[in-house]
Amino acid sequence: MITPKYKYIYDEIIKNILTSKWPVGSSMKSENELIEMFKVSRITIRNALSMLENEGRIKRSRGKKTLILNRLLRNKTNSSIKDLSVNVKHFHSLQEFIVISNNQKKFFPNSSSLYYIERILRLKNESVYLISKSYIAKNIAGIITKEQVRDKNLLDILINSSKIKLKKSNQEIKAINLNSKDAIFFKSIKGVSALSNTWYFYDLNDNLVLMDEEIMVQSLKVNNNYY
Repeated sequence: MITPKYKYIYDEIIKNILTSKWPVGSSMKSENELIEMFKVSRITIRNALSMLENEGRIKRSRGKKTLILNRLLRNKTNSSIKDLSVNVKHFHSLQEFIVISNNQKKFFPNSSSLYYIERILRLKNESVYLISKSYIAKNIAGIITKEQVRDKNLLDILINSSKIKLKKSNQEIKAINLNSKDAIFFKSIKGVSALSNTWYFYDLNDNLVLMDEEIMVQSLKVNNNYY
């Protein structure tokens, strides 16, 4: 079955957003620039942009530049969470990278082993902003090295190195209490309230490929001036 041109363009744009080649909060290329880039008609570009807009990935307004919204955040209309896109100066520090027996059967029923990757994200002032705990299905992703995950975006690795095409994502946000280990990173104590933000990324066969839990304690005020 031949993939429609607009769907191919949609997939390429999603890939650029997921890998931060086109960062969240930035302006999308104009229709004319996209036409030149993909060598297609204006109606094809508009069909692709309509798909992106319907999913809440971009925001278009007449006479204004199209804005790229949070990567895969698709809120319901009654959600109190309107925007979690954040631009901060930060760097990752790899804490753990191991292959483990599947202890997450509920989420990865078809995988015998998983990559477990734990990283902390520090702000420019060296304070820990979040802890990232990621599980990747080894049978789907293939070989991933410690050097790759040390400072690369995990989605970038899956899409560009493992050549996995992602179909959809889900997001779960909930309040938790810090365990003893995580409390040390935040220079806090066990039981302190924290926010858990977990992303679930699925391939074309609806298999979960990546589960990434981000744990945050400190608040970070973000001003999003889109227009």
